[in-house]
Amino acid sequence: MTEILFYISGIVSFFVVFGVFVFAPTKGQTRIWLWSFLKIIFFGTLFASWFTENVVLKWILIEASTLFGALLISSSGTGKSFQVGWKFLLINSYGLGIAFLGIVLLLFASTPLHTLDFSALKQGLEGQSGLLIETALLLTIYGYSAKLGLVPNHYWVGDTYAESPSQISSLIASFVPVSVVLAIRPFVQLEREINPSLVNSSNGLLFIGVLTILYATWILHRRDDIRRIAAKVALFHTGMLSVFLWFNVSDEVFYFLLASTVVVKVLVFVSMGILRMDSGQRMIPQILQLPALNLKSFYAYFAALLIAFVFPLSPVFILDLEIIRTSLDKHIVWLFFFPLFGSVFFFIALNKILPILRLKNREFAPELRSLLRIRLGFFFVGLLLALFLGTYGMYVMIMGGFGHV
Repeated sequence: MTEILFYISGIVSFFVVFGVFVFAPTKGQTRIWLWSFLKIIFFGTLFASWFTENVVLKWILIEASTLFGALLISSSGTGKSFQVGWKFLLINSYGLGIAFLGIVLLLFASTPLHTLDFSALKQGLEGQSGLLIETALLLTIYGYSAKLGLVPNHYWVGDTYAESPSQISSLIASFVPVSVVLAIRPFVQLEREINPSLVNSSNGLLFIGVLTILYATWILHRRDDIRRIAAKVALFHTGMLSVFLWFNVSDEVFYFLLASTVVVKVLVFVSMGILRMDSGQRMIPQILQLPALNLKSFYAYFAALLIAFVFPLSPVFILDLEIIRTSLDKHIVWLFFFPLFGSVFFFIALNKILPILRLKNREFAPELRSLLRIRLGFFFVGLLLALFLGTYGMYVMIMGGFGHV
């Protein structure tokens, strides 16, 4: 059931982002239909990668999204956007190149294969171990982690999410990480079977995931830019994805995690775009100097942060409960830190944006009224989807579901 919910959430989230771009673009956006077509291709390649078990085809589709993503990042036509697009292209291609080398080594080490599906590859490696296979898995998992945006290959994340138009940021932040996680998960599971020792790629993934969470939290208190805050929210959740990969959760929890990630990141970036357009500023000190603001734009951003961390009917909150239950079942006390990290991150972000409430309320500017109302409409579609996912997750937990880690 959660797998179907994930696919539905992906499609609905894409149409939310696509609808905002087509019906409520920023004034600097030109050639909307051309970029819309490229967005469809970008989403289509990643969406197709969700369904294939062919490890090479999956890699090709994810690599193709790198090129399309770089083009979308540079769609604003500024010198900064071109620099960010090149950084995105180079770092992601570097990581995926390493991952492909690892895949090639795994294919070389396996017995002759009839297909390139992961199940056939796993069967071909059955009973084998050794330095070659362990190195191949390390290269594959580490290479994909660069595309995921984990430390130490996180340098493209902040600029990409903060300097791109909010619709582009939401597309990349929502769909790239879940696609990479779907590609990397079988290799992490295989690593556990072949190399169960303490020093392995799976534990390394947990380590850099925790570093990513700590880095996002530490750097947040130095940011007064609503775009950068949204980028750090996305980076924090990417770190949590790697933690859940290490947990080796059941398929039911895994697909619920992916659905939550897609929807929550779309909410964060769409709401950030609304606040950015309404205020005309991106720095919080500059927003606070405004005589007034339509507080609906603030409440949308605030609601997105609530959903992303602590709201009781948020799917993220359900996942935190799942971590707590896992820690109790497995007697792993340190797992309690992860929900705590989320709470700390939320309250730092709340401390940043809460002074905006002191501004007087006003109507939307006449020239932006229709655009912002359309964006709010699409935002509420995403918000309802997030609340539905959270409600469903709460119902499943009450009925005794989930928990098979």
